[in-house]
Amino acid sequence: MPAVPESPPFPDFCARPVARIEESGAIRWIALRDTDHLLRRFGQAEVVRVLPERPPELRQRSAADEVWALLEGDVEFRWRDLRADSPAKGTQHTLTCNQPTLVLAPAGVPFGLRALKGPALLLRLATHADDDPASQGDQVHPWEIEA
Repeated sequence: MPAVPESPPFPDFCARPVARIEESGAIRWIALRDTDHLLRRFGQAEVVRVLPERPPELRQRSAADEVWALLEGDVEFRWRDLRADSPAKGTQHTLTCNQPTLVLAPAGVPFGLRALKGPALLLRLATHADDDPASQGDQVHPWEIEA
């Protein structure tokens, strides 16, 4: 179970366990429901396998909110709130997970993940596709804070 903070480290933060349902011959993970109210529209869905040797970075989506659901593996998620109007501007938060977990990466907040101890399998849902014109302002930031 991830160590979800008692109080959110920045506005719009969300991290919660993903329900796992074992059935005869199948395992299902309930990653997101419309009643969760985390995404305002649908733009893209993909399954991502991340390897530990992949260099981590933080991607700042200009318009898209993203929900990431860890299904298998060990990962470290990282957020850095750089939004000018956020009361938590400059805050960085890291969450290490080894159980199915859902996290929200709000638009304007650089977010990334890295696999630990082997490959990790994730589901990524976004309000805007990567090639949507609204995504032209997306930026990439380094994983570590530069001094």
